[in-house]
Amino acid sequence: MIDGMIDSTTLAMVGGVLGMVFVGEYLSLGADTGKTLKPSEKKKATTASITFTVLRALNYVALICFVWSTGFLLMNYRYLSHSEGSETEKVRVAKMTWTLSLIYFFSFFGITFVEKENIDVATESSTHSYSKPLFQAAYESFVMSCVSNLAIAHLCVNVAYDLFVLTPPLYFIRIFTGDKIFHYFTSKLIEWTVPIVVGPPAVWCGMRVWINDLEYFESAKKTGRALVLSNHGSRVDWLIGMFSGFSGTGIRVGFVCEWLVKYLPLIGWYRNFVNQDTFVNRSFESDKPRIEKRIDEFHNSNTDMMLFLAPEGACVDHNDMAKKYINDCQKFAASQGYEPFNYVLTPRYKGLTCLARHVAERGEIMSITMAFVKDGKLLDERLHSPDRVVPDLYTLFDGWGGSPLSVYVYARHLDNFNSKSPEEIKKIMMDDYKNKDELLAHFHEHGHFPGVTLDQMGEFAVNHPKVHAHILLHNLLWLATAYAAGVLPLVLRSITWIFATCMVSCVTGKYLYGSTMEAIPFETGIKALMMWMYQRKVKKGKDVSTTNTCGDSQQAY
Repeated sequence: MIDGMIDSTTLAMVGGVLGMVFVGEYLSLGADTGKTLKPSEKKKATTASITFTVLRALNYVALICFVWSTGFLLMNYRYLSHSEGSETEKVRVAKMTWTLSLIYFFSFFGITFVEKENIDVATESSTHSYSKPLFQAAYESFVMSCVSNLAIAHLCVNVAYDLFVLTPPLYFIRIFTGDKIFHYFTSKLIEWTVPIVVGPPAVWCGMRVWINDLEYFESAKKTGRALVLSNHGSRVDWLIGMFSGFSGTGIRVGFVCEWLVKYLPLIGWYRNFVNQDTFVNRSFESDKPRIEKRIDEFHNSNTDMMLFLAPEGACVDHNDMAKKYINDCQKFAASQGYEPFNYVLTPRYKGLTCLARHVAERGEIMSITMAFVKDGKLLDERLHSPDRVVPDLYTLFDGWGGSPLSVYVYARHLDNFNSKSPEEIKKIMMDDYKNKDELLAHFHEHGHFPGVTLDQMGEFAVNHPKVHAHILLHNLLWLATAYAAGVLPLVLRSITWIFATCMVSCVTGKYLYGSTMEAIPFETGIKALMMWMYQRKVKKGKDVSTTNTCGDSQQAY
């Protein structure tokens, strides 16, 4: 049964992708970093440098063998699957070459994962003693990449089932019943899907979330309407928001996010058609009717919802575009009479004039500041710090290897500004972000928010056995459906393709951008290509002065 489901094409493809990931890791991490060694270090580094050069040469030999054998097996997969005779000599040689290439990749090739500067300076001991930790680190990095992408593929296939199998009947029902019944059933579907999304990071990878005032947060959810304004310190803010809505008193969580998200495969489609998030293009004039229409739809159907957004509108790393954006935001803060913010960007405020109508009749406006900590270190530290790390899905799934992510949330009440003028709202938001900046600065210096130690914070609880049972049932359901429909082999091959695509996207992002940017699956590769095109425009001297400007005219959200 397994042989019929996982054919030689799939196996060959998996091997090819693994090999390509090794190549991508080598290109993105194995390059010389340009570090200048002291004279006393150069002699010590000679043996290691020679070893590095030899291994690099062997890499190319192994890669040529691997590419040939993989290509040969792929082109002859029909023969391999259906031939009743014995294998030809060429097929046996190709299989042997392919296997030996993989064995090489899993052993010596991993040594060149690390930056060359680490090899050059760690040479006081023998070659054997220096290579072991390097190989171990490389091997662990590769395994974690595989585990993370398997988790992402698992997420994709489960969400795809809910999107393509369970969602279409709801749109058919909507034709005859309207939004009220439709929103009721989509809310139930979201309740069914959310444990698949937040469960693996929380129960498999050790993610934990604390808040300074859990009682206040729960009371805000019980009002049925809440507007949550968060700093944008990570690419998984949405997942933390979803997790906070799932834990304790359950409530549907909606998001305001950039237009690109709804076009990203599977998760983006789900957020568009099922979650019905509000997608904006950072132009208040064009987005205002869309925002108001979405809010009115949920109000008219009397659907409870917590609306979650990050008014900063962007998440910054260390590239040229990000540096420009940070500088523009700090100049804007100074122009408004504030000291430049060091931990947060300036908020976009115009869209809040219509978003506040969500809580005009009842509900709570809440400002939250999230601090992301891993191995005791604050990740979302100063904007210009080279040590700043922007957590993404891969950061969450790294917890599987023993380094889980901890999230500390500081929540406070904001007065309803539904009737305020745009200038008044701007003042409220700038004051709030000044407070957010001070909160993160205090956390960075003291390891906790002011007025509350870590052991005084309340934890968002999660029922691990319940989540495990839910994940099991969800997977059994799509497996049974695929088996009953006679498409289980096709589905399993599709999962393999999803896994392969995630691996390629991850490596592409690392090679072009230097890090992953996985807010939702496949985003790393897509955004890395967009960043690469932006850099090409800059190099060609094209005008990019209007890109990500933080001037007053661009303060849309």
